[in-house]
Amino acid sequence: MPGPRIGAYMFGPTVYAMWVLALLLEGTFVVCALRKREFLRYLPLNIYMLLCAVGNIGVYTCSRTYGVHSREYFYSYYSSDILLSVFMYAVIAGLFSQVFSETNFRRYVRGAAVILLAATAVFAVISAHSSGQGFTTEFAVELEQDLNFVGVVLMYVLWGAVVKLRESRVRLVQVVLALGVYFSAVAGTYALRNLFPDLEFSLLKWLPPVIGLWLPLAWTYTFVRVPEGARLEAGRMLVTSQ
Repeated sequence: MPGPRIGAYMFGPTVYAMWVLALLLEGTFVVCALRKREFLRYLPLNIYMLLCAVGNIGVYTCSRTYGVHSREYFYSYYSSDILLSVFMYAVIAGLFSQVFSETNFRRYVRGAAVILLAATAVFAVISAHSSGQGFTTEFAVELEQDLNFVGVVLMYVLWGAVVKLRESRVRLVQVVLALGVYFSAVAGTYALRNLFPDLEFSLLKWLPPVIGLWLPLAWTYTFVRVPEGARLEAGRMLVTSQ
């Protein structure tokens, strides 16, 4: 559930408006990074935002060209979702590297992220094979759910590291917080879907696009309003700039 999506039952002016707003926020984030010459410094975040925009445009194009009940739409919808969920691991690994930049753990972060991602994917494939599923909706949702569950665990570990190491970089803290809120909301949506399947076509159909707006909104606000040198002052937790 990486961003506002247009499902088979979600067409309407409200969802289209949210979808356009998400594209504008994602574009604003990347443009802001380019103007401030910070694109490479936050490369994983910028690539993720670009992939979100490209994925949403591709899904919309398929829905208009082939229809929302077509095989093309199905593959574009779930393939882009899974691709973005996988690439999110690169974003999380990059945040871990920044948090542990002054410790000896940094050298192990990327390798651990790759191993964890591979193990999660293998587990999902084995589960799908044992149940006789191919690339079906159920398998795609299960894989996404597994990836998001691991993402939630990683974000709690990352936040624990931020607190333990007394991270003071305001941008980094806010980016981690925004991502933690996002993963928690996604996990809560899956839990509600499993506990209350009757809500699938009422409340739960609006949660994914709303949650999807949060990340580009929070990250764009952070990079527009918070200067690179902003720090949290120890003890009083005040924001200062260098």
